[in-house]
Amino acid sequence: MVQACLTGTRRSLLLPLMLILTLTGPLHAGIVQDSNRSDLIRIQIKEPPDNHQMPEVTFPHDRHTEALPTPSCEKCHLKKKADFQFKFKRLEDLGYFNEKELYHGQCIGCHDEFYSQGKKSGPRTGQCRQCHAKTPPYVNIAQPFGMDRSLHYRHIIAESIVPEKGFDRKADGNCSACHHEYDKALKKTVYAKGKEGTCRYCHKSQNTQEARSFKTAAHQDCLNCHIQMAATGIKAGPFYCSPCHDPAQQKGIAKLEDIPRINRNQPDAALMSLWVKDAAATGKPSLLFVRPVAFNHLAHEKKVSLCRTCHHESMESCVSCHTRTGDTKGKFVTLDHAMHASASSVSCIGCHRNQTVSKDCAGCHAQKNKGRVDDKTCASCHSISRQSLDPLPANKEMTAEIAKSKVIHHQKPTRIPDDQIPDKVLISIMADQYEGVTMPHRQIVSALFKRTENSGLASFFHNEPTSLCRGCHHYSPSAEAFPKCASCHELSSKDDGGTKPGLMGAYHGQCIACHQQMGIEKPAATDCSACHKKKGEKGFVKLNTLQEFE
Repeated sequence: MVQACLTGTRRSLLLPLMLILTLTGPLHAGIVQDSNRSDLIRIQIKEPPDNHQMPEVTFPHDRHTEALPTPSCEKCHLKKKADFQFKFKRLEDLGYFNEKELYHGQCIGCHDEFYSQGKKSGPRTGQCRQCHAKTPPYVNIAQPFGMDRSLHYRHIIAESIVPEKGFDRKADGNCSACHHEYDKALKKTVYAKGKEGTCRYCHKSQNTQEARSFKTAAHQDCLNCHIQMAATGIKAGPFYCSPCHDPAQQKGIAKLEDIPRINRNQPDAALMSLWVKDAAATGKPSLLFVRPVAFNHLAHEKKVSLCRTCHHESMESCVSCHTRTGDTKGKFVTLDHAMHASASSVSCIGCHRNQTVSKDCAGCHAQKNKGRVDDKTCASCHSISRQSLDPLPANKEMTAEIAKSKVIHHQKPTRIPDDQIPDKVLISIMADQYEGVTMPHRQIVSALFKRTENSGLASFFHNEPTSLCRGCHHYSPSAEAFPKCASCHELSSKDDGGTKPGLMGAYHGQCIACHQQMGIEKPAATDCSACHKKKGEKGFVKLNTLQEFE
């Protein structure tokens, strides 16, 4: 478990999240200096009586708070017991007409008060369009904010955060201050040690009969906790919008490096296979044999900031929701699709492919056929042979031991020795008005290796000396001698109907696209002369001794 479930207790500690509020139009150039804001709240009263409403109000929250002589939530928000309720001047919804009168009376009344004191004020009676602007003068730059491993651990070690009554800090920690689940028998939330999970498992995007929306729970509980702590002189988190949602301020939040693992009895390694589970239950080998996957759970924990990255609906294992044929619990997403859907950010393949958009990887992967997966790619994960499962594991402990013994740790792949890599390559088969192009082949190979050698993911899948070579030699067999490009791409300015480009298109598409994807500024895509020297141009020496590389 990596992210705390800060779901609804009064002392919840998750910082304000997800204040992502839409605007109604583009920025009015030059109207306000601080047009880029992360504190915008959209005010639109529910259930309008007709279709003739004024445009919604885009309200800069922090700007109003800072304008108060003594910044305080009490100016606009009421309390229920000890906690502020973040509706404007009310505890419950009052209906369209009552709320319209409330907003107009309170907002304009406050503006009039400032105006009468000779202070800068907001719009007053008759200046409706300054608030109800069809194109507001602000640009919303607010970003979502969540509790990552670092911030979660900072709350765990905070002495000012105490556990609920009945729990001991030394024995139980302070998890009960935030974590809870709903007990149907008691009809209230209680702390269940060992069952902590992210608040999003219960608090969804909208209010339900069972739970408040995630945004409501996060803002009410976390802000109130911070406000109450600050009132007693205890150092607390922010209760403005910008410290959490402003992109620049997010980057300034202190990050802890040495963070202990959160223990939820999770395995270091897991054997992922439905048929092994079935065979262990029946004692008979399955006819549905697919090589199991030895999943390095510990390594994946360290690479993500949230358990919810994978355990997106609950802390249960994938097969609890995703079955072979689909189930209502898993929204009929089959196990195969859950693991292999390339467009899903929570599937194995989808998550891995999302990593290939980095500049270190995109030069090759952006040009790959996304629908083509070769046998070697599958075997990288599905690596457990039938012989390794003889005899069949009889329980979870035995399967865990097999997974632990077979899991592959990060090792830098071996590479082809430099003396076996052509140093420079002359591409001259199409030379007409220009001399051949001299490509620094060995330098390119070395640069690709350097960019990927420290990536555990790249090392895992580029596990052969020639794996990186296939970035350019994309359909060639994995061998030390690759066929020339002209073996497949015809010497023509036209492609062959869509399956592959002609030779000139292949060269330009491969080289230029790679430079663009990897952020290599020189040579620029439009700078032909950087690679191609005109024939007879002074200072250019043709290198006849280089291997031709068509």
